[in-house]
Amino acid sequence: MEELKNVIHAILVKPGQQPEIAEIPTGPDQQDTICDLVDGNFGATEFFDVGNGASLFIVTNDLSVPLGLAPNRHFPEPDQAEIIFGNCLFIAVYNEKSGKEGIVDMPEHVCQMFIEQIKSSFKPCQGDEKPSSKGEIYIENEGTSEERAYKWVEIEKPTKVDRFLQAGRAKLIQNEEYEVIEIHGRYFRQVTITTEKKTLQ
Repeated sequence: MEELKNVIHAILVKPGQQPEIAEIPTGPDQQDTICDLVDGNFGATEFFDVGNGASLFIVTNDLSVPLGLAPNRHFPEPDQAEIIFGNCLFIAVYNEKSGKEGIVDMPEHVCQMFIEQIKSSFKPCQGDEKPSSKGEIYIENEGTSEERAYKWVEIEKPTKVDRFLQAGRAKLIQNEEYEVIEIHGRYFRQVTITTEKKTLQ
């Protein structure tokens, strides 16, 4: 008797390619598999509620813009100026209303239905698109008194590395003078951004 696969289905979209169904394990390798598919640490954006307590999320490499990953797809109108860079995954995840956590399996026929929607709604990039200035800005602790806006700026390899913390596919390098991350052999540091409203420290 054939052993059942312990996988969930998602949709993988690579720059310049058609969307395809991806299998992601349900066990302890799940996060590593997602990191492999988006080529680094990831962030997720809720796209829309698909019902039954789940939403479709778009998962991307969270440093896709500073890493200069290839432009992939434009968001649907009216947000067509917003661009997805690098590989992305469309994954169904339990939303806050459900009271549950975790990724929800999308049967292959549901994936195929969403693939057709992605192909018709997310216009492929030509390959020469650049990120908007807004796309380079990251915000942490949004909506709180600790809110801060920043961008990642690539720097030369630091001459002094006292210690580091492994943070998924990146290394957080710390010493008394700076905090830098290393990913794919490249080094980046955060630079605080001044907005029109105020300087976010």
